[in-house]
Amino acid sequence: MTIKASDVVFRYGARLVLEGVTLTVEGAGLTALCGPNGAGKSTLLHALAGRLEPQAGKVELDGAPIKDLRPSERARRIAVVPQAMGQPFDVTVEDLVTLGRLHRLTVRDRLLLRALSSEDAAAVDEALSALAIEGLRRRRISQISGGEQARAMIATALAQGADHLLLDEPTAHLDPAFRREILEILTELGHQGRTVLIVLHDLLLAGLYADKVALLAAGRVAAAGTTEDVLTAENLTAVFHTPLRVARHPATGRPLVLPE
Repeated sequence: MTIKASDVVFRYGARLVLEGVTLTVEGAGLTALCGPNGAGKSTLLHALAGRLEPQAGKVELDGAPIKDLRPSERARRIAVVPQAMGQPFDVTVEDLVTLGRLHRLTVRDRLLLRALSSEDAAAVDEALSALAIEGLRRRRISQISGGEQARAMIATALAQGADHLLLDEPTAHLDPAFRREILEILTELGHQGRTVLIVLHDLLLAGLYADKVALLAAGRVAAAGTTEDVLTAENLTAVFHTPLRVARHPATGRPLVLPE
């Protein structure tokens, strides 16, 4: 289970966002992609997911060019939770999570409005259970909280059945309790065997929950490796251009990133 970017370059018009990025995300566990605003984190995540094609370099999924995969095949292997959900239509939580199974239907099945199989229904039930939102299945998205919406979006991605789960700031705009719950869920999914990559601004959460961290700065990878090796005062001060201190959690020994 490996997603690899090699010398990836990406521009929005004349603006260079990613400049020769090389990064490998592999194996089970949670990897946090961190860095200052404008570092290129979201762009890199969507390039790794095959949603953006770089102008130079390549992205491979388990050794094969990701651009050569059909969208349905890519959806079977990589699930993406975008930064902002938006509400183009108001559906129930169950209907939203069911959308995660649509890639398994043929065009003909969709045109004929065929029902999902018992296997698909079971996957939806399992995703609702994994995110502890079974009781919300009949509620409409507009009727639940932001934290519950975040859970529903992750459940939708989980229902895809993909081994790789990529999330773009799923804890943004959530209160501390919901942030902790979301990170605990993602950590557990990583421990269950999935490759989880999350764009994360909160360095404290990265230190407490991530197995690995990649630091991005000015469109380049400044450091990547285990959380303990990457989240050092030297690395963080260089990337964020402000003094930061790294202590150790008194119970777990994990890095605690604090202002100097």
